[in-house]
Amino acid sequence: MVEGALRVLLNASALPVRPAGAGVYTIELARALATRTDLEVVFAAPSEAVPNVQWLRSPPRGPALRSAWEQLRLPRLMRQEGIDVYHGAHFAVPLRTGVPAVATVHDLAFLRLPRRYSMPRRNYYRALAWTSRRADRIIVPSKAVAADVIHHLGYPPERIRVVSEAPRAGLAPAMEHEIALLCGRVGVERPYLLCLGTAEPGKRAVDAIRALSVMRNEGQAVKLVLAGNEGPLTPLLRREAQALGVLESVVFAGYLLAGDLAALYSGATALVFPSLSEGFGLPPLEAMACGTPVIASSAPALPEVLGTAAIFVPLRDPAGIAHEAIRLLREDSWRSEWTARGREHASRFSWTRAAEESAAVYHELAPR
Repeated sequence: MVEGALRVLLNASALPVRPAGAGVYTIELARALATRTDLEVVFAAPSEAVPNVQWLRSPPRGPALRSAWEQLRLPRLMRQEGIDVYHGAHFAVPLRTGVPAVATVHDLAFLRLPRRYSMPRRNYYRALAWTSRRADRIIVPSKAVAADVIHHLGYPPERIRVVSEAPRAGLAPAMEHEIALLCGRVGVERPYLLCLGTAEPGKRAVDAIRALSVMRNEGQAVKLVLAGNEGPLTPLLRREAQALGVLESVVFAGYLLAGDLAALYSGATALVFPSLSEGFGLPPLEAMACGTPVIASSAPALPEVLGTAAIFVPLRDPAGIAHEAIRLLREDSWRSEWTARGREHASRFSWTRAAEESAAVYHELAPR
């Protein structure tokens, strides 16, 4: 133990095998926190996902086992480990931590868009979010989420801290041969548009498919890569593409490993991100870091996070997406302008800064 360092328990017990969104946040934050000399990080997770960080094994994945472990076993482990501050990386705060508690609330889309979620899933997330009200501080990735936490959870605004996320460490424009290898493996030819998060109902991947149909009618040939964990929406998206006559132009790439992301982003003419609600918008920022223009909806948090570096279209506007994508495909100078804007904007975000701001919250609660 380092004399004077705070010992922080980062609870990542909900970390999935295939991290995305909150999982990426958890891993990248843990890596950045581990480089600080004022902290000692203990990482509680189902697997040893972060090298060089002390690891406590949480139970196998599953809400029931995880909840029981958090309530009964974790507080005892924290006492044994001499933990000074608890940080729930995905909402959860046990009834009795014995130390000051921090919770990260990534978004409250299940409350803002309840009809987009099944009843069991909505109830689970609602109960999980409610536990975050026990925290002494709540960290959110944007002002938009801060407003939702105040409105939906009734949490005191003076105890909320906004800490921005950042592109994954090392993401940068890929080399042409790397892009070619990735395209061969996925089975796609350039030019292509990219859309991520197809399993989530609020991501509106269907609008990207409909935009493809509009582009075809305008005489513009292009492929669409839908990437991310597959789920119940996948068959529906296939049927929509079939009905519109563009199925042969849509590639369902599934979940891609982090090592493939730079090439996937870099090879795309644009990232299409027609989400209905976002807490932050990590994929657009990562695309920008790889030099890929972004066509995004004007959903909450996205204008706040992406600023003037993204091309915005209204919600549920496939024709608007198609219009902007066609211009990017046909005008090299237009695409170059958005590439430059995006890379400059993405460079303003870093996990080092996120770790610094998170550490300030820990020290605020447990000063040494």
